[in-house]
Amino acid sequence: MVAGSGWRERRGDLPRGRGLGLACGAYLCGAGLPIYWNHMPQSGVQLKLDRSGGVAVFCGETEIGQGSDSVVAAVVAEVLGVDLADIRLCVADTDLTPVDLGSYSSRVTLMAGNAALEAAERARDLVARALAEKLDLPAERLVFADGRVFDSERPDEGLAFREAVIVAEARFGTLGTVGSYIPPRAPGRYKGAGVGPSPTYSYSACVIEVEVDEETGIYRPLHVWIAHDVGLALNPVLVLGQIEGSVYMGLGEAMMEEQVFRRLPPRRSSALVHKMPSMLEYKSPSYLEMPPVTSYLIEDPDPEGPFGAKEVGQGPLLPVPPALANAIHDAVGVRIDQVPIQPHMVLAALRSADARFGPRGFPDVDFGETLVVPTPAQGGDGRATNDTKHKRRGMGSATGTMTLREEALRRKDAALTTE
Repeated sequence: MVAGSGWRERRGDLPRGRGLGLACGAYLCGAGLPIYWNHMPQSGVQLKLDRSGGVAVFCGETEIGQGSDSVVAAVVAEVLGVDLADIRLCVADTDLTPVDLGSYSSRVTLMAGNAALEAAERARDLVARALAEKLDLPAERLVFADGRVFDSERPDEGLAFREAVIVAEARFGTLGTVGSYIPPRAPGRYKGAGVGPSPTYSYSACVIEVEVDEETGIYRPLHVWIAHDVGLALNPVLVLGQIEGSVYMGLGEAMMEEQVFRRLPPRRSSALVHKMPSMLEYKSPSYLEMPPVTSYLIEDPDPEGPFGAKEVGQGPLLPVPPALANAIHDAVGVRIDQVPIQPHMVLAALRSADARFGPRGFPDVDFGETLVVPTPAQGGDGRATNDTKHKRRGMGSATGTMTLREEALRRKDAALTTE
């Protein structure tokens, strides 16, 4: 990415009004805990092998355009050595499938993929045991590939997968297996420690080239170079599509998308409406605003993912807004400290004494007493030493202290009232 964008050679050497910005990001591969903590699996898969050689996969994951159906089917097909055409995928509700917590937090490939991997490996082991007995050889020597099950030392000796399934069904009866995934528990043992832990993380880096008009503050991204640590790309075409989709989302967030509400009359009414109630008013980048994108897949298989795969749904979004802000700074020397970055903000920063636009400080909010969690080297066990000794301020104590939610609502109400 750095070489492709010419970062080292070109940054600081472009004409006034043109700039390059770089930023990096890290993202989780699924939150490691459900909203309410329990010890149950977060993803489950059931397989059924039939005499025709077909494999039915029952999974509760939700396809919302990210390609998760293809990923789950491909994991099973890879383990059993069959074609995708032999996989019959059933993704439905829990009337038919095991529980899956849903498509969020970029969790499906890692968690549902691991569940599918476990179920497929158990099915493969059943077939291998039955065929090893029939062929009188160790099950470890059997290879599942190209729709066949054969001896690794004598590849000509073996059976078609369909025939191997018939042998296994005759030996064990109806063939069905299950797989599930439970992420490792977070090390923290104090209230709030379970929010957002992940079995592993992905990393991204982005360079954006931008052109800025100093007379109007209007700017235009010219090119985006982005690299994403995907672990292993199970389907490179899907991965590239996800990366470019993340770039699109990131540019929308950075350039124009904004959640703004207004209060209905009378002014002190509690009713709020969105200022941009439809896609006519709520702008997102169109084909005309979308610059060329050059994507780089960084593959380093992760031991936590199925075949080493990690998330790619949301992680590449993160470095895009700061890379754009850095590119604008490189182009005209101003800092915009909020998103979306709008032309009037750039113009205001160009005219200001400190060449900045944005909030001047963090709101004064009482977050309560800071928890003290000693490290293992300090003799800690993951628990906060002052969690039970003191009532945390700002959490709705009997002393009448305003809760954080009440404080946030009060500040929001005050801002809307004076709008």
